[in-house]
Amino acid sequence: MTTDEFRREMERGPVVFLPIGATEAHGDHLPLSTDSLQPEAMAVELAARMNGLIAPPVRYGFHSSTRNMPGTISVSFETLRGLAYDVITSLARNGVGKLVILSGHAGAIHMAALRLACEKAVAEFDIKLMLLTDYDIAAELAAEMEFGLDEGHGGFVETSRVLAIAPDLVKSRRTMGKFVDKGFMIVPDPETCYPQGIAGDPTAATAEKGERINEYIANRLCDLIARNFGEVE
Repeated sequence: MTTDEFRREMERGPVVFLPIGATEAHGDHLPLSTDSLQPEAMAVELAARMNGLIAPPVRYGFHSSTRNMPGTISVSFETLRGLAYDVITSLARNGVGKLVILSGHAGAIHMAALRLACEKAVAEFDIKLMLLTDYDIAAELAAEMEFGLDEGHGGFVETSRVLAIAPDLVKSRRTMGKFVDKGFMIVPDPETCYPQGIAGDPTAATAEKGERINEYIANRLCDLIARNFGEVE
C-alpha cells in the first residue's frame, strides 16, 4: 500500500487490526512463531470479512516462565508498553479511529503492558480501541468440546489452531505436559515450571478442531466489534 492508497483508505474509516505475537518456545512439536501465527491468521480473516486493514505485526513480547528456553526472544515490560503506545498513537495520528489489537501471547505481564499502553492512548486520542488475546475466546469453546479444559501453553487448543493454520509446521510426535506450581516462590529458573516445555495435551489436537476453534473466534469477534464500534463497512 502506498501513502496515497493509505490516505484514501482512511477516508472511509475502516477497522484496523494490529496482531501482536511473540517468539517463544512451545515444546518440541510447535514452532517458535506459534503466538504470531494465530493472531495474524485471525486478522486476515477478520479484515476480509469487515473490509478492514491489517497493520504490520509485532512478533516480540514479554516472557517470564519461558524466557530461558531455547528460541524465546523477550523484550522488557517497558519496551513492550512503549512500543505498543507508539504504534497506537501513530496510527491514531494517521486517522485510524477503530483499532483492534489481537495478542497471540496471553501472559499476564505481557497483557498488562499492552493494557497500560492502550489506556494511555485512549486518554489522549479520539480512538475506539479493543484489546484482547484470542486465546480467551478459544477457551470458551474448548470448555464445551469433548476434550474439556486446556492448560494453555502448547496444548490442545494451540496445537489444533496451528494445525489448521500451518499444518506443515507442526511435528507429528507430541507428548503431554504439566505446569509445576512453585507455590508463590520467585525462582531464577522459571522454565522448570514447564518440565516438558508445554502445559496440556496436544495429542488430542486435530486440524478439524482447530478450524472449528478459529471459526468460533472469528464469529465472536465480528459480533464484539459490531457491538463496540457500531456499523462497520
